[in-house]
Amino acid sequence: MENKLVNLTERYNMSDDLAISGDGKVKLKHTSPYNRTQIIAKDDFGNVLFETENQVVLGGALFTLEKVFGVASPLKVDYLNEIMNIANDGQNITEIYPKDNVVCLFGIGIGGCGESYKSVKDVKFTEREIDEMIPFRVTDNLPSAIADKYFFKTTYQGKPAYYLKKFEFDPQIKVLWKDAEGDEDGSEVQVGVHGTQRTEPIETFIEITLRIEKDDVREYFDINGEIEQTRINSIALFTGIPGTLANGETDYKQVKMFSKLNIPNEMLNVTKSFTVIYRIYAS
Repeated sequence: MENKLVNLTERYNMSDDLAISGDGKVKLKHTSPYNRTQIIAKDDFGNVLFETENQVVLGGALFTLEKVFGVASPLKVDYLNEIMNIANDGQNITEIYPKDNVVCLFGIGIGGCGESYKSVKDVKFTEREIDEMIPFRVTDNLPSAIADKYFFKTTYQGKPAYYLKKFEFDPQIKVLWKDAEGDEDGSEVQVGVHGTQRTEPIETFIEITLRIEKDDVREYFDINGEIEQTRINSIALFTGIPGTLANGETDYKQVKMFSKLNIPNEMLNVTKSFTVIYRIYAS
């Protein structure tokens, strides 16, 4: 089985366009209210495949401000439930951003890049969805052992289709001294740091693990007779909260795109899987 580790470390800056330099680095040019984002893709041997930046979009910026300060924005960004007409029935959650509404899902698409490497599309701050979003799975037989990972269920060509996936593990907040060499992580900051005599900077971030299995994505392309074109070129994080639908099933409501990344086409063969380590820095 071929496995690839993709490290995504977010470096928030405010830019509106995307530029690819000769060394393959993709740079965003639109500002966002967060500190920094950086995306580094590596293979199993530690070789960097590409380096780019992620874009927090308007919905994500407003979500953060509203959650942190407990006030509502006069500007509203539509939920993905409304845009795609998925998980709209059953339980009606009227409270804006309940406690359990958090960044907890991710989705994928094929509208983030053209045929050439340099045709990666800009991520605009005002975007609210993934271009040409595709389901992770399209199957009548989703194994029970993994059924609790796939959500945002609808139908595609008569079969159940799942457009969002939960993170592989619970996110972890890390607080580290910047005392390591190169790109290595520093040592953990201990309790009592307010009285320290150390002078190194401290970095704080949350680490999220995403997983794209070898069985993900392929069913969609197979149904469409394009199995040789199995690929993704867009990844986005989403907020949401579990709710009960009219049929008694649980799915996510108040789903809103938080951030988005477009990359060159990543082709997926029959044995290819991704582990994505995603870091969002606050300092």
